Amino acid sequence: MENLKDTLLTMLAPILWGSTYIITSMLIPINRPIFVALMRGLPIGLILLLYYRQFPKGIWLLKSIVLGTLNIGGFFLFLFIAAYRLPGGIASILGSVQPIFTIFFSWIFLKEKPSKNSFIAVLMTITGVSLLLLKQDATIDPIGVIAALTGSIVMALGVVLTKYWQKPREINNMTFTAWQLFFGSLILIPITFLVEGRIPQLNSTNVLGLIILGIFNTALGYYLWFRGISKLTPTKVSFLGPVNPLTAFLLGFIFLKQTINFSQLLGVIIIIFSVYFSQKKSFT
Repeated sequence: MENLKDTLLTMLAPILWGSTYIITSMLIPINRPIFVALMRGLPIGLILLLYYRQFPKGIWLLKSIVLGTLNIGGFFLFLFIAAYRLPGGIASILGSVQPIFTIFFSWIFLKEKPSKNSFIAVLMTITGVSLLLLKQDATIDPIGVIAALTGSIVMALGVVLTKYWQKPREINNMTFTAWQLFFGSLILIPITFLVEGRIPQLNSTNVLGLIILGIFNTALGYYLWFRGISKLTPTKVSFLGPVNPLTAFLLGFIFLKQTINFSQLLGVIIIIFSVYFSQKKSFT
């Protein structure tokens, strides 16, 4: 496997994101998903921006707004709409098709021709996540489905454009992350107040949960993600995404005593092999 170190570091991002559900359910059970999404990105983005004191200039101001909207604000928005409307793990299953859109956008913008390995890995990923999370009695909400698929498209386009535009060499990855967190979160401010109303009352446990989400799941997670995009191809990065629902499932099994059946165990195995298969040298 090429670039093993970069692959493993990048994989830490979806692992951290996979812990979001258990952190939110245990520490921030306030049922205000858009507000939580806003607080994940805006405070830490502003803090990092003030710390590094490097503001995007020229065309990079516009690019940062576009990338932040795709990778942070827009993706978070559609993610939580889907989470509200779709039961169980349906949203995660639909999110697992992101590599398909990444392959398409990489072909358009980066001239990366898709290979047979990429399509095989896509099928393995969808199959594995479906076995892991799909519920037979699930009721499908069309708006939720559209939101989940739109979120996958938005994130895929953001990943590819991040690679296509290539951040300025003099800007480090953390500053680049701060730009996107800040500008991407700004679009969530009016949406939060329009949809959910005033700011909810928070206790010390809620604040602790938001701090953990902001520092680890958001700042560190997206830093590793954007670093990975600069080191690996966008398609390879996107195939690490299914580690997210896999981590969420395993943490639920360990801490919430959720059960596992044979089909789910098979799904875990398929996801692991799909991630490995997608990173093979013959993939590109």
